[in-house]
Amino acid sequence: MGAQAPDGVSVAAEATGAPWTDQQWPDNQWASQEMPVAQPDSLPEATAPSGGRRKWVWLALASVLVLVGSLLTGGYFLLRPEPIALAVGDCVSLEVTGPTEYGCADGKALYRIVAREAVVWPLESACMKYSDVTKGVGDVPSAHPEVVLCLAPTRFNTTDPGALQAGDCIEVTGAGDSVKRMPCAVSKGTRVLSTELHRQLPVTDQACRAQPLARQAYAQVSLGGRAIVLCALINDPQNVDSAQVGDCTNKDLRKLVRCDSPDAHLRVLTIRALYQRPVQPQCADVLGASAFSMTHNEKTDLVLAICLGPVDENAVIYSKVGGCVVSGGAGPATRSRRVDCADPAATHEVIDRHESNDGNCPATSAAWITFDPGVTTGVTICLARR
Repeated sequence: MGAQAPDGVSVAAEATGAPWTDQQWPDNQWASQEMPVAQPDSLPEATAPSGGRRKWVWLALASVLVLVGSLLTGGYFLLRPEPIALAVGDCVSLEVTGPTEYGCADGKALYRIVAREAVVWPLESACMKYSDVTKGVGDVPSAHPEVVLCLAPTRFNTTDPGALQAGDCIEVTGAGDSVKRMPCAVSKGTRVLSTELHRQLPVTDQACRAQPLARQAYAQVSLGGRAIVLCALINDPQNVDSAQVGDCTNKDLRKLVRCDSPDAHLRVLTIRALYQRPVQPQCADVLGASAFSMTHNEKTDLVLAICLGPVDENAVIYSKVGGCVVSGGAGPATRSRRVDCADPAATHEVIDRHESNDGNCPATSAAWITFDPGVTTGVTICLARR
């Protein structure tokens, strides 16, 4: 018969027929006999975690960390912003397909992106606040650009006047209808003294006034209708527009010549910048003036006015009150000459000079010389005998 366990649990005996005793149950909760309690230092070795189990724990933890790292890295690449195409500072060329990016050291990079602005119409109006910008274009060649690119020309650009600097040499077509930068070593054209930005074309607010050496002012329309003005000096040593005071020209004022040349006919007396085209020569107050030259173009208000007189600095027309002359007698005034009063050849002293050819002289005058009006209102020189 099997032994009856508490609460009616039946426990079978082994095949040997020997019944289980309370002492034979490993964890017999029904044993009435109190079991001794093992001390911690007497636990069997088998109760400590095994080395294999620790290994699996660490491998599992490492797998979790790798998975988390992968998820974070993947999330960064998914969420990070893409680089902006045609960003500020990039360089481009304007082609049929739209702005095309090139490295800024590439000779095809004709413009640099100064700013990216919200789309407004006309597109160029978005860039008017940038003084160095000469183009405002959409980022794509369509009627629906996403952004306006404000472009300034680079030094690779030889035809945009906004790329020019003081000291550059240019070839000019017409009255500045087009310009092209070229090496000064091979240029006989024009040298840029400075550039100016004006509000409109034609320029009416005194082009190149701040550049007193300027002999020409060329203007081209730029961004939004405003004008870029090139204040320039002519390089050609024979061009009258490159003249300095004291230089000499041929008779028809077409070129500069040496003052001791047989072709020399007139001497440059004054060079002035006017800002409107005069209705008459501007030499009335210039001593000895007998000719007038004027250069201007329709795109700017700079007028270069040159007063000229005889090459011979001893011409009688240069005489002043208190000076002396050698009279040439009756006949053309050119037969008389100005001389130092200490010269024994001096025959007369100038006692009066006024701007009219009226011949009205003091009673003490022994003679007078008159010059008809031309670039002046005329001249009368009154002489007393010495």
